[in-house]
Amino acid sequence: MTTRVGIVILVVLGLLVVAFILMGISRQRAAHDQLSCMNNFRELGQFAAMYQIEQLDNARPELRLLAVPAGTMKNPALPPEQRLSWIADSLESLSQKRQNTAALAQKLERTAAWDSDRNRDVAKTPLVLFLCPGAAPERKPDEPSITQIVGLGGIGPDGATLGLGPPVPNRAGCFRYDEPTPLLTIRDGDGLSTTLLFAETSHENGPWIRGGPSTVRMLDVSATALPIIGGQFGGHYNRVAGFGLADGSFRFFTDRMNSAVTRSMFTINGKGEDPLVGE
Repeated sequence: MTTRVGIVILVVLGLLVVAFILMGISRQRAAHDQLSCMNNFRELGQFAAMYQIEQLDNARPELRLLAVPAGTMKNPALPPEQRLSWIADSLESLSQKRQNTAALAQKLERTAAWDSDRNRDVAKTPLVLFLCPGAAPERKPDEPSITQIVGLGGIGPDGATLGLGPPVPNRAGCFRYDEPTPLLTIRDGDGLSTTLLFAETSHENGPWIRGGPSTVRMLDVSATALPIIGGQFGGHYNRVAGFGLADGSFRFFTDRMNSAVTRSMFTINGKGEDPLVGE
């Protein structure tokens, strides 16, 4: 009897050891994937020519040319959701170390809708920079590849359609569908280091080539809105979401962060937000 009890104890201890090892491997893998996500955001910050605030000197007029790109490739004949996205328009500017996206850009039919025959063929190519390493989605060979990183267009469904005034609308974000957003406008508003530019999301992901909410996402603050962290944004890692800021830096936000603070960071000039229709 004593021998059997000893064997049971050894088996249980062995199972516990294996469980701890597997937990350690799982945590290590998650940490590695999160680091890879951070590197993706850093590359995006570099591509967007995001400079630290001390480098934005009014005495240097060339800095006034730096801007967050327009959220869609300009095409007045098409609504934003039918146009090519800012990602498609930026393929030549992205880092070419991991993928030759410049060659992909040459295949685009830039004046056509995103789902034209030629563009849909281009859209089948996954973009490694816009996919979460630990949660890349499965897709059929004939389907467009999605993006898991989106540009942020402010607050409310019309956030990406707002102009820049003056004054700058208090719900406007970094990305606007029709025009670029100068970095100096962001700096002189809420500041580059406190304004969100990119976010990872697992919610309603769409093709990277498509304009509109597929690649530019606004914060939903309606009564039925999902939580910001783990709902509208994040979802790849437990209770956290990755965000790129307008100064080129990156941060993970947890679901314990004050939602009012997070909300304020979605705008470029959000002090005293304009009310939404119906609020």
